[in-house]
Amino acid sequence: MGNIGFIQEDFVKTYAEAKKSSNKKMNLAFGDKVEILEFKRGWTKLRCLDSYDDSTKFVRGKLDLAESGVLKISMVDVQQGDGMIIESPKGKVVFVDGGDNKLFARHAAARYQHKKTTDSNRMDVEAIIITHGDADHFDGLNEIVKSEKNKTARKRLFIHPKRIFHNGLVKKPSKVNGKSVPAKERFGTTAHKNGKLYAVDLYEDTRNAKDQDTNTPFKRWHKAVDHWEQKSGKPVGFKRIAHGMDEHDLFDFLEEEDINMELLGPFTDNIEVNGALRPALPFLHKHPDGSMIHLESDDEGSHQISASHTINGHSIAFRLSFGNVRVLFTGDLNKEALDIMTKKIDTSKLACEVFKAPHHGSHDFAVQALKKAAPIVSIVSSGDEHAGKEHIHPRATLMAALGNSSRTDMSIIFSTELAAFFRYRKECYTRDSLAKFFKESTQETYTSDELRKLFSGVPKRNVDPPGMFFGFERTNFGIIHIRTDGKRLLVFTHSGKKGLNEAYSYTIDENHNVTSNNIIKK
Repeated sequence: MGNIGFIQEDFVKTYAEAKKSSNKKMNLAFGDKVEILEFKRGWTKLRCLDSYDDSTKFVRGKLDLAESGVLKISMVDVQQGDGMIIESPKGKVVFVDGGDNKLFARHAAARYQHKKTTDSNRMDVEAIIITHGDADHFDGLNEIVKSEKNKTARKRLFIHPKRIFHNGLVKKPSKVNGKSVPAKERFGTTAHKNGKLYAVDLYEDTRNAKDQDTNTPFKRWHKAVDHWEQKSGKPVGFKRIAHGMDEHDLFDFLEEEDINMELLGPFTDNIEVNGALRPALPFLHKHPDGSMIHLESDDEGSHQISASHTINGHSIAFRLSFGNVRVLFTGDLNKEALDIMTKKIDTSKLACEVFKAPHHGSHDFAVQALKKAAPIVSIVSSGDEHAGKEHIHPRATLMAALGNSSRTDMSIIFSTELAAFFRYRKECYTRDSLAKFFKESTQETYTSDELRKLFSGVPKRNVDPPGMFFGFERTNFGIIHIRTDGKRLLVFTHSGKKGLNEAYSYTIDENHNVTSNNIIKK
């Protein structure tokens, strides 16, 4: 075995052969684990140990490696939704949400294919944090179970989640017998205190909710968890978490590597129900109409309770600290929730170097909370899928507020939607012709119904020319990478061009002062 270590530079160019620079294949980034095989004739021969591509590569000149890894945080482009991966320097993995389609599962499978997971050798995921119970934050995790049967090895992933953290709320079906369920009945038992309505059915294990009190995405999710328990033969520890709980006990597996977690929400109150005190979450309210609601006073919006604002506003929020670098995770927090947060906690706990913007860049935010955060780097998870999921994310008001709230002129904002890359295609097939071509060219077997569903978004026919239309294809998804050793901070995205990254590098001192190292276009 050769010399094993971690890339120290921001980026290192690699080549397929030790001959010429024109055959560049990929960039290795700060913290990537590699094995140096030999140094010969001015070239370092190495193998990538935690990359999508573990084939042999060559680097010009000698390559010095660091002994320790770095903290890696990735915001996966899941289009409309959230899906993030936290990976500790020693390789411990935490999923934060997972979108509602197969994109998160595909990325995770490709990313961890070097672990060669199988049904009998499952990768441990230290924790899955479901920030809240909206499908666009967890339904895509079910695709990891489906991936186990994929015929393509790089699309398969076998996992065992050790822990699942969540806020305790389970959503009922939105309709029963064709009738809409009122907002106040969407979370089960309720109670009043000081004129406020509370949801008191908070579950430790959401699988304990009655079947009629569980909507379809939750039912799918529970089947996925049952599957992981059955296949691994090990329990999955469910835990409802909230502000005020012991983070040292909950996240001791990260503290072993000096990664600290602070829970900043949700905020429960104790409510008396049938003579006993139970933790409960207050119902939140619809926001007032208007484009500048982030500037309004905190008057509980329109005072009309809202199931969607309640589930979003009680997202699990937390601040991760590693060395001098702090990252603030906000789920789908809205203005009312952020206003509550700034009253309930010492707002210095909002200060961060990296800020995950709430709710995909919605206009329902509190500008004062952003100013307290004062980040150097802001990241937004947003994307286009179809008209039914169009919410105009990220909003122009949010993007402007992030810029105005940033700590210095060196601050940056990344959005998954803006980092994605599309290629113009002259000729695209219509539904019928594409389905025919797909069926003939793939080795997988599909029924006619499956093909119709697969290509439901493709036009049936087009007159210019017959059987084809002009369009675009996505060639690069807008994943955002964050790497830090606790002092250095590297943030980068990929491009449609191989080996080209937009990247920014900083140094953070113990007082959280920031120095910009360079701006990299590599």
